[in-house]
Amino acid sequence: MTSLPPPNADQPPRSSSRLPVTQATPAPPAADLPSPRWGALTKFLAALVLMVLLGALLVRFQEMIAPLVLAVILSYLLRPVVTALTQRTRLSWSAASALVYLTLLVIIVMLLTVAGIALVQQVQGLYGAVADIAADPITRLEAILSKPFTLGPFAFDLSQPFYLGPFGPFQIPDLTSGAWQPIIEQALAAIQPALQRTGVLVGNLATGTAAALGWALFILVVSYYLLNDVRNISISLDQLVPAEYAYDLRRLISELGPIWNAFLRGQITLGITMGVLIGVTMALLGVRYAVVLGLLGGLLEFIPVIGPIIAGGTAITIALFQPSNWLGLNPVTFALVVLAASILLQQIENNFLVPRILGGSLNLHAVVILVGAVIAASLAGIIGLLLSAPMLATLRLFGRYIYCKLFDLDPWPDPPAISHAPPERKWARWARQRLGSLFRRRP
Repeated sequence: MTSLPPPNADQPPRSSSRLPVTQATPAPPAADLPSPRWGALTKFLAALVLMVLLGALLVRFQEMIAPLVLAVILSYLLRPVVTALTQRTRLSWSAASALVYLTLLVIIVMLLTVAGIALVQQVQGLYGAVADIAADPITRLEAILSKPFTLGPFAFDLSQPFYLGPFGPFQIPDLTSGAWQPIIEQALAAIQPALQRTGVLVGNLATGTAAALGWALFILVVSYYLLNDVRNISISLDQLVPAEYAYDLRRLISELGPIWNAFLRGQITLGITMGVLIGVTMALLGVRYAVVLGLLGGLLEFIPVIGPIIAGGTAITIALFQPSNWLGLNPVTFALVVLAASILLQQIENNFLVPRILGGSLNLHAVVILVGAVIAASLAGIIGLLLSAPMLATLRLFGRYIYCKLFDLDPWPDPPAISHAPPERKWARWARQRLGSLFRRRP
């Protein structure tokens, strides 16, 4: 007989300990392993190393900071022009950017060709006049004040005692006396370093033309690529922060927009307007170096509070020591006329131009702006001086955000402000229609 196999012969023997049998799970592939999180110490060390490297790079390449800042500003200013061009024509963003920069390059070359030599000559002449005045200002001022002059129907002789209504007598002090020498020496000691730096700048203006053109080309190229890729840059900024902070980033950018719009586009518009007004006014009055005075006045509009005072003081000084003028006035009267014109221009700027061009987007007190300008000039030179006002407003915005985050407060208690466009003027609508007809899309 054939023997049958025992029951359950094909099954493995049972364990006597009655414990479940555990099977070894295979290890996940190396590519599927989650990246380990950094601890607090590792994050601190990494941030510290990055800050040290960033500081070393800023120190090593500090001469490139100003051109890079100017490139960012230029691309920011030209963005609305490219936007309008793409909306009015069939050009793409890249083609419109190339066309705008090509036009800008042609304008720069034309200005340098037509007015470059004359402008350099006027700058050198203005510096020579200021240096000649600063060499011996007391003797020249005494010679001017010792001569009688007329102001309308009134005659004045400052070398003699005079009365102001019931008050007097008054007399111009003798500036050559020993009591005034310490004050005059201190004033000259404060002025001479600025004059020396200006002399070095003017002296290097001709010899440094190649370097200046090289930096100008660098600024144009960098700003072109920034403007051409501005949309990709904005997308990458959204991806830099975690998703829960995307709303905060958008709110910060929306709050920064009015600040920098008010300064960059508004301040440049104000500087160009005031530069033209000052240049035309000085030319009509017959002040020497009117073109350079207008250029100086436009540039000094970027320096808060004291910039217009320096521009007006320079024009008055040139008028006072000018040998002659086409109005036939004596130097003191002519300087008073220039002073009155400067005050009138400042009143037009403060009461008419500033409220309409700049508005109140910065919301900074004049004293805060002045102190911030001095600190920024000592830290970052001329770029810090020019950008002190918007940087203060930006620091205030980020300071408020950090303060609210530190104390668990809502940094955005108010909903986002909805910008309403101001009513369009008749002349603006007419200009827009005429310009739009030139670039209207053809069927």
